[in-house]
Amino acid sequence: MTGDYPPLADALTAHGLAGVAEEEFPNDGWSGARLTRLSRGDGARFVIKRDGLALDWIARVTGDVPDLREALLANHAPELPWPVRLPHLAVARDGELVAELMPDLTGTLLRWEHPTPDDDIDRVLGALAALHRDPWHEGLPPEFPWTDLRTRVTLLTRASAARYSATGLPVGARFLAGWDAFDRLVRPPVRDLVDGLSSNPEPLIAALGRLPAAGLHGDLKLGNVGLGQDGTAWMIDWQMTLIAPIAVELGWFLVCNVAGLRMTPDVALERYRVAAGLADDDAWQATWDLAVLVGILLRGWRKGLDAEAGVVHPSGKAAAYDLAWWGSQAMGAAERRL
Repeated sequence: MTGDYPPLADALTAHGLAGVAEEEFPNDGWSGARLTRLSRGDGARFVIKRDGLALDWIARVTGDVPDLREALLANHAPELPWPVRLPHLAVARDGELVAELMPDLTGTLLRWEHPTPDDDIDRVLGALAALHRDPWHEGLPPEFPWTDLRTRVTLLTRASAARYSATGLPVGARFLAGWDAFDRLVRPPVRDLVDGLSSNPEPLIAALGRLPAAGLHGDLKLGNVGLGQDGTAWMIDWQMTLIAPIAVELGWFLVCNVAGLRMTPDVALERYRVAAGLADDDAWQATWDLAVLVGILLRGWRKGLDAEAGVVHPSGKAAAYDLAWWGSQAMGAAERRL
């Protein structure tokens, strides 16, 4: 699948940005994409995100296409349910790279790994529930290059980290150090469970396959959501969007946002359930269990680092307590679902 993208110069001209100088745009992204900022004469500010397979390790390891699934998504502009919106103004080509032009959402985007008010978390969870309820993904072409489920849930495992390290990716060493800390701190049964799923995720994939699928954002860090005063929830960074059970989204949301949540994971899951209008039944309990397994498999490495460093999360729980909670919940979930 390819994108019909105009030259970047044409996209800039269409938005009154021809000849406007670009400045560096600091950000906390870690994929390798490059961001710059432009300020138009009327005071409006914009961001250009340049990306490509040569720059972006996540794009490469998730089997992205040269025209990039996020850019293809933005270019097709599927109708998303309120309050979720894409901020893209244009998708263009800049040499070998894909360029996405967006408004500068500084001050609107939430800060990742910073405590976030519960009211804002509720808005994010409500927007996420709306996204999951709606068949928005059906508006994309059948050949759209969705992220593979197995690839997504194993992206940060020890086995994947070892492959990254072997190919010279610096992130590999950090993930491996985290998994070493995890192994030192958890009980042997928890370590064995996670190591087993890292080496062979098929039992987890099979269990997820028994749940209904929805269109997922795929990387819902709080820093990827902007909350507008009109109620809009802008969502950026769709490069791992996929069709999968909501447990995949919820597991990642809980583990990657622990430094921003003032509530514990069980409270956040319950607030999502209520926002989504889901019954507290066997199907929800299966979603809960598999969200825990996905979460610990994806980010147990960071929980190990935080626990070893003595971090206390905004929820008031020490990272060591949080790690023990996830380990205990994962063991119970594995007994019930795998």
